[in-house]
Amino acid sequence: MARPPLGSVQDLEKRLGASLQGSDRAQAEAYLSDASALVRTYGLPWPDPDTAPDIAVSITLAAAERKVRNPEGYRMEMEGSYQYQLPASLPSGVGLTADEIKILQQLSGSGGLQSVEIQRPYRVDDTFYAPVQGSTEPVPWGVPGDPGAPR
Repeated sequence: MARPPLGSVQDLEKRLGASLQGSDRAQAEAYLSDASALVRTYGLPWPDPDTAPDIAVSITLAAAERKVRNPEGYRMEMEGSYQYQLPASLPSGVGLTADEIKILQQLSGSGGLQSVEIQRPYRVDDTFYAPVQGSTEPVPWGVPGDPGAPR
């Protein structure tokens, strides 16, 4: 069973400044469902739209609005001396921007993979020493026989 969209057609109409009727309204509902699925993929499930964070709802509405305003996904149009071009970084369809994805990942606590430099301790006279970042003095790290001492 599909979850309800995170944004409403009424809120989308406010952003568009126009009322949607008939097939346009049905398409807008589908775009909101698609955008909500993407937002939930990068964020959290948010089963109840009323408890979803405002920013998740805003991102859902922004993605659906992009699709309503540009259903064919055109990047540029030109006629005579008139020319209009969208940035190449703007997603087509109900896709999310890199910034929107980053916001959703931060909101959900899934900031992605990070690497940490690991240095092995070294041994001098049966005592192990571990280097300390920002210091020239290593710290002793256990002696043979201590639990947790390196082997």
